[in-house]
Amino acid sequence: MIRQAREEDIAALVQLRMALFCEVGELSDPLADRALWQATADYFSAAQRDGRAQSWLAQVDNTLVGCATLALFVRPPYPGNLAGKEGYLLNMYTLPAYRKRGIATALLANMASYARAQQLGKVWLHASAEGRPLYERMGFVAHPAYLEWCVPPSR
Repeated sequence: MIRQAREEDIAALVQLRMALFCEVGELSDPLADRALWQATADYFSAAQRDGRAQSWLAQVDNTLVGCATLALFVRPPYPGNLAGKEGYLLNMYTLPAYRKRGIATALLANMASYARAQQLGKVWLHASAEGRPLYERMGFVAHPAYLEWCVPPSR
């Protein structure tokens, strides 16, 4: 079952996100960085409350096994998107024991329905090699027209 996340689901969203970070090698343990855990909980709470993000959860029996988040933003209008509304898909994760059951596909389909209903002009993401085929089946295409800069901290 796929459903929209509620305020009481914030801890589960954070837990799944930390599991994702562990899986991709960015954390050694889900509780390794307590400040990151708290900042993530604060983000999900505030973003859900003020509409900056929408999250979905996959539930099997009584266990939350997957998630997806769409961060929403508006930029100035541009050709093909007069409203300037866009979404960035992140936090797309399914626990390893529940993969290959269509859960990620269902999460992505729910996000896509929401994006259409909100009339977003574009949804973009950073895909893992494992996730890339799923997004390509949905119609996502690689876009070589932009560069990314990770801003270094001030000294």
